[in-house]
Amino acid sequence: MHTPWSTIALLSHLVSFGLSADTEAWKPRNIYFALTDRVARSSGDTGGNACGDLSNYCGGTFQGLQSKLDYIAGMGFDAIWITPVVTNSDGGYHGYWATDLYGINSNYGTADDLKAFVSAAHEKGIYVMVDVVANHVGPSAIADHQPSPLNQDSSYHAQCDIDYSNQNSVENCWIANLPDINTQNSDIRTLYQEWVTWLVTEYSFDGVRIDTVKHVEKDYWPGFSSAAGVYTVGEVFDGDPAYVSGYASLMSGLLNYPMYYPMNNFYQQKGSSQAIVDMYNQISSMFPDPTALGSFLDNHDNARWLNSKNDLSLLKNALAYVILGRGIPIVYYGTEQAYSGGADPANREDLWRSSFNTGSEIYQAISRLSAARKSAGGLAGDDQAHLYVADTAYAWSRGGGDLVVLTTNSGLGSTGNHCFNTQVPNRSWNNTFGTGSYTSDGDGNVCLSVSNGEPIVLLAT
Repeated sequence: MHTPWSTIALLSHLVSFGLSADTEAWKPRNIYFALTDRVARSSGDTGGNACGDLSNYCGGTFQGLQSKLDYIAGMGFDAIWITPVVTNSDGGYHGYWATDLYGINSNYGTADDLKAFVSAAHEKGIYVMVDVVANHVGPSAIADHQPSPLNQDSSYHAQCDIDYSNQNSVENCWIANLPDINTQNSDIRTLYQEWVTWLVTEYSFDGVRIDTVKHVEKDYWPGFSSAAGVYTVGEVFDGDPAYVSGYASLMSGLLNYPMYYPMNNFYQQKGSSQAIVDMYNQISSMFPDPTALGSFLDNHDNARWLNSKNDLSLLKNALAYVILGRGIPIVYYGTEQAYSGGADPANREDLWRSSFNTGSEIYQAISRLSAARKSAGGLAGDDQAHLYVADTAYAWSRGGGDLVVLTTNSGLGSTGNHCFNTQVPNRSWNNTFGTGSYTSDGDGNVCLSVSNGEPIVLLAT
């Protein structure tokens, strides 16, 4: 039997670091999302041939991840979200096919390796968020699942295919033929609450990302999230803000899928900047705390951004929105190397094929955007002001005008002059993404010249 609180030493460590990692502590953070199996194979990994089969284990380890902390921090990230760490069914390279909640996936290394990685991250001031699944388990025989009673059929819903037009079916049927846990059972709820408390404590995690949230009944989540004891961010895979906001009070934050669609539509030349503003305003009115939402432009469940639109200048503009707009930024590993894989598993490329190139164009772009976020004070507030909403451009400010960002969707090679009111008269800024400085006139107006379709990021001098 595993007790929720392992030792006094671990508890004291959690108090000193983990429990400080509440929602407010996460808001100024900048998150790098890493599939453990795909980052680095060993502490000495300097690059190599691409993995031959992305649908199975490629060899990434906790030691490999630890060796790339400086590579990650070099882009300005001060938090890392890692995929689930528990023992998995055969072929569960991604981590989402649990078989033993209290075991560690030996393909990634040992429990001590994981602790060493988290400790090394903490020494560099980097938070670590662990991914967890409470909706389903891996496709192994029920009798092989741990701990008890997860090895009993009564711990699962009867098998059925999901009808996505029926919420009851979404919650109780089996996603991808994976055994669906009977989360209505009070003993199961207690088991998972005790486990997530233990997990966070044992490994000193600072945050928890929760998978497949909409596939579990809503009243399950407050107890689970509370048991985690740290910031929790849930995945409700749906673009409807009315639907997603129904989960917003059940945990600390959610992935901002409602903004994912209009944001990408604009920067991929398929939609309007007004749609971004409209969704922004809907989120403001529907969600209790929009600043606790995680902003992203792609991930392991969605085709990579460049697979939809192969234009590095447009990608930079989208990244400017994710990193410098409202919310907590989440950037998917490999974005910095301009990866462009399509649907899963093609969007789960190994990182070592890039030789961990810190000089790549997007690595450098992310570094500059992250530096601006940090220089502007972390951008934790709900202070985004829409300054300019045009056919091919969107500009906003943060911090009362200390940061002004102009983005466009004209793309690589485009130029343009954009004049708008910054709402702050006689203010001077430096363009930290490119070159040059600008000063608004006595009415707050400024004209900015876009070059090669790149964003302009102005920081007050």
